[in-house]
Amino acid sequence: MRKMNKMDMSDQEENIYKTKTRLLSKEEIQNYQFRICYEDTDAGGVVYHAKYLGIAERARTECIRRLGGTLAELYKEYGQILVVRQMEIQYRKPLFLDDMVNVKTSLITALGASCWLSQVFSREGEIVTEIKLQLVCLKKGDYMPTPFPRHWQKMFDALTEVGA
Repeated sequence: MRKMNKMDMSDQEENIYKTKTRLLSKEEIQNYQFRICYEDTDAGGVVYHAKYLGIAERARTECIRRLGGTLAELYKEYGQILVVRQMEIQYRKPLFLDDMVNVKTSLITALGASCWLSQVFSREGEIVTEIKLQLVCLKKGDYMPTPFPRHWQKMFDALTEVGA
C-alpha cells in the first residue's frame, strides 16, 4: 500500500480505518500481551511500580498501531504529539517475574483535543492493576492543545466499550 499524504487522508480516511482493522476483532485491537522480564522487577521478583507506566505506554502504542495510526505519523504528517496530562493508578495485586500479563485499553470519553483511557492489567483473567489517564493532543512548536485529526478521533471511538 502506498504512503498517503494529508490530502489523500482527508478523502479516504474512513477506508483506511476499515482496511487496517478489517482482519482484527475489537478484542485483538484492545488487548496487549506482555511477559514480565527480569528488568521489570525489583530484587524480590515483584514488578517495580514505575514499570507499569512503560508497559501501559507500549500497550497504548500497539493499540493505536493496530487501529492504523502511529505516533510518528501524528508527528510527521500533522505536527502533533500526545502527552499524558493526568493519571490515576490503582495497584490491587503485585505482578511477578515471568507472569504473562494482558493490558486492555478502552476509551472512557473523548473531547476535541483530549481523551480519557482505561488500561486494565490482568493475569489469568484477574484484574491486578487499573490505570485511568488523560491524553492531550498538542501542536508541536507552541505545545497548545489542538484537536485530533479526524481519523484519529474515529480510531479512539473504536475503543469505546459497549454500554459505555
